[in-house]
Amino acid sequence: MIYCFICNNCGDTAEISRPMRESHKGLRCFKCGKPMRRDLIAEHGGTKDTPGTWPMESDAAGVNPVQIPKARAYARKMGVPTEFNPKTGAAIFTSRDHRKRHCEATGLYDRNGGYGDAAPKHNMRKRGTRHG
Repeated sequence: MIYCFICNNCGDTAEISRPMRESHKGLRCFKCGKPMRRDLIAEHGGTKDTPGTWPMESDAAGVNPVQIPKARAYARKMGVPTEFNPKTGAAIFTSRDHRKRHCEATGLYDRNGGYGDAAPKHNMRKRGTRHG
């Protein structure tokens, strides 16, 4: 497990890998030698429930910056309003559900996705039948 520490005296920070069973007491600052304390805000990305994943920018779901107005209008039309980074064109997702709905609406999916993520839609037609 990686733990973040901060020195109360000089403000120096450190990330240290330690087993959970080891005590965090007795760790001293590498600069000034004073005791350090765990920095829970740094460990958890400054948020209460997640490690700071959202909002997430996706280059794969993004567009060329000149296409942003059309992509924004299309996403709104599909019922999944999505913003894009004006410099890079990356899609900005506000939650896991937003990402899933946007990807499904645009035909994208995550090859490494888990349960609840957008997945490819399989063609259920039987072989050898004609559909016209």
